[in-house]
Amino acid sequence: MMRDRHSGKGFVCVHNRGRDNYEVALALEEAGLLEKLVTDIYCPDWVPAWLRGPLAKRSREGLSSKRVHNHLLASIVQYGGALLKRPIERVFARTDRMLAYSAAKLARQRQTGLYAYSSYFDGPPKLAAGCPIIDFEYHPHPTLALDILASDLARYPQVAWSFERELEVAATESLRESWRFADAVVCASSMTRRTLVHAGCPEERIAVIPYGSPPPVTALKPRLEGPCQFLFVGQGVQRKGLHHLAEAWRIAALDNCQLTVVSYLIDPGIAAMLDLRGVRLLGQQSRASLDELFASADAFVMPSLIEGFGLVYLEALAAGCHVLGTQNTGLPDINLSQDAATIVPPGEPEVLATALTAIAQRKLSRKLDPSAIRAEAARWGWSDFRHSIATHAAQVYQQNTRA
Repeated sequence: MMRDRHSGKGFVCVHNRGRDNYEVALALEEAGLLEKLVTDIYCPDWVPAWLRGPLAKRSREGLSSKRVHNHLLASIVQYGGALLKRPIERVFARTDRMLAYSAAKLARQRQTGLYAYSSYFDGPPKLAAGCPIIDFEYHPHPTLALDILASDLARYPQVAWSFERELEVAATESLRESWRFADAVVCASSMTRRTLVHAGCPEERIAVIPYGSPPPVTALKPRLEGPCQFLFVGQGVQRKGLHHLAEAWRIAALDNCQLTVVSYLIDPGIAAMLDLRGVRLLGQQSRASLDELFASADAFVMPSLIEGFGLVYLEALAAGCHVLGTQNTGLPDINLSQDAATIVPPGEPEVLATALTAIAQRKLSRKLDPSAIRAEAARWGWSDFRHSIATHAAQVYQQNTRA
């Protein structure tokens, strides 16, 4: 049985900003398992919608600000860091530690469990006996990730800039050790679970709960006749496999097809590889422009070398795009048909080129059905994700309080 609502016997949840649109905290709240969400700033309930402005995304229907503990100092540090143009990774590393400390302290004071994303562990939380700790690992563990990326770097020295950035992120100790402090670990893909097991986490401690598909934001638009329109949206770095896509596009040499690459950050070596016929490279786009790009694309392709999940795949599916990704993503966990998704091995441009060609031929043969693809995306939504998060949290809580 779940606890009585807000009896002080659930979890303190912690994350910065609107991580995953507050879905984990909302899941706990819906199940009566949320003691408090500790975050940088959350819009107060009393602020009317027409006055919220920049804070509009710092709230979630169903999650009252009364259930949230705002860490104003963390907000000030982040704002000051932006004004002073400090490296954002260092600023977030500092505020993550601040939030982690406050959340663990609050959980100890209230004798509750702790539900923390992996970067919000400032060492062992040291909770009282019977107060469970759940770690949500939203990134693959860096140990295996770096092995995969280093092997790829040996083949593609053009991505050295990307690899150096990966080394800097991997140096964050909390990302390596968080699972060691937890009674249970949640991740969104089997790929992330694989990296955790490789790092030493017991497999029986890990639950895979895939993210949910977002509801469509626009009416489904008919695609134009003619050659296939491919779309990539994401950081143009080694991890996302954009250099493999560039090589595959060169090999496939698709007549009249177009690949649109949208990336606000791109490795200079990869950018040079994209100087190809039929490739259009765009920088950061507005939300409305992105929606239009998804609505007009026939296929979305992001051949990641390693991915914690890849929410953008779900966004593309909801827009009616056929998606092309690799086995090292969350795609294998959402049970899509071959009509909706093509899944290939990572790091193999020749195989990827064959898949691109097959999708282009399907477009010309009118075998891509955006309506059917959108319907598949709707089979597993955010409400399903939240239900699974809450069910798992309740089980972990019951097991630990009985121990």
